[in-house]
Parts: sequence; structure tokens; C-alpha cells
Amino acid sequence: MGGLSRRTLMARAGMAGAGAVLAQIPGFLARRGWLDAALAAETDLTRDTLNGLVAFVVPGPDAYSKAQGQSSKTPGAIAAKTTDALIELLDRFVGTAEGPTLPSSGGVATLLNGYALQVNPAAANGQFLSPFSRLKFAEKIEVFRRFEADTEGSELRFVSGILIGAVGFLSHGEYGVLDKATRKLTGTPVGWKTSHYAGIAEGRDELKGYWQGRRRVHTSARYRVRRKAR
Repeated sequence: MGGLSRRTLMARAGMAGAGAVLAQIPGFLARRGWLDAALAAETDLTRDTLNGLVAFVVPGPDAYSKAQGQSSKTPGAIAAKTTDALIELLDRFVGTAEGPTLPSSGGVATLLNGYALQVNPAAANGQFLSPFSRLKFAEKIEVFRRFEADTEGSELRFVSGILIGAVGFLSHGEYGVLDKATRKLTGTPVGWKTSHYAGIAEGRDELKGYWQGRRRVHTSARYRVRRKAR
């Protein structure tokens, strides 16, 4: 069987439901009057918006985390290059008959910025390119609260969970240090550092052999299965 690896097949199957939900974003933007802005959005604006999103989910010592008022001394999603991974993931899905073809990353960014300006109109100007990235942490929470309230009872309500879950997962993966050509790591992933994961091993000393140097073990009498005589 050629063409599609098992890993790729499982990944696509797992994201099929998410893709169906994300594909509804163009239609939602059109109903809110935001679709034209989404179609005209520059790549830099999309990336900046998603920088604000990943820093919101996994804060670090970066500028986006500090600006929102929630940061950490340990590396976060920005250091893990989660924005690149998220854009690549989202853009596997495009608009459907509900709206014009629109990369999902641009649709998500426009959605976040639209609500950001509702929450805080002053976010139209500021340090970053995008209104969402200019918000404080509590204001970003309010963005998601309003979106979920407006989409109550529909599949689109799950977009917030999909985004936050995806960012958390990607931030602790190997994307940021994976050489796609060689399929090898070029450094230690951020997630390994923050979780104190020692890395891949072919076996660890404490797992080799039996307790106290034993070479064989015997099943205790109480656990032995007695065979019935024929």
C-alpha cells in the first residue's frame, strides 16, 4: 500500500471532525460582516494574531506573554515555534460552499481580532500588528467567552476548544526542532525541558534485569493455574 503512511492516515482521521468545524468559519465571518477583512488580511497580521493566541495558552518570557500580563520564566509556545505549527495545521482545511476559499489560519485570526475590538475598541492601535495580541489576558478570556456565547448550540462553539487544545499539544511536541528533511531533532524541544522529559532511550538502567540481580523468576504458588486432571 503506497502513497499514505499509517501515521498520516491516523492524523488525518483524527482531524477530520475538526476540519469540518473549521470549514464553517468563512460562513460565520460573512454573517458577522468580517469576511472581506479576512480575505484581505496579510500573512503578517495572521501570524501576529496567532502569536497572541499561543502566548495566551502557553505563556513564556516573550513579548506577547509580557504584554498580556501573564508570562513565565520557562520557555512557552512562542519559543516552541507553535505559531508555525498551528498555521500549518489549520491551513490543511479551507472554506466550503458556505463561503469563499479562505485559509483557516486567516479565518481564525479575523475571528479573534473581530471580537478583540468588541472587547476593547482601544486595541485598534498599539504595540503589535493585531488587536487580539494587544489585549490583556482577561480580555482574551472575554473574547472566547463572547464567541462561545454567540455560537451556543452550534458546532462552531467547539472552535475555541480545538484551538486551545491544539496549541497546548503542539507546544509540547517536537515541531520547533524537527528537521523535516532528515526527520531528526536539531535540539531539545521546549516541551521536553518544561516537562523534564529526559528524551528517547533504548532502555534505562533501572529497567534492565530483575530485582537484586535475579536471572529468572517463578510464579508464586498462589497465582499458579491448576490444570484439571483428564
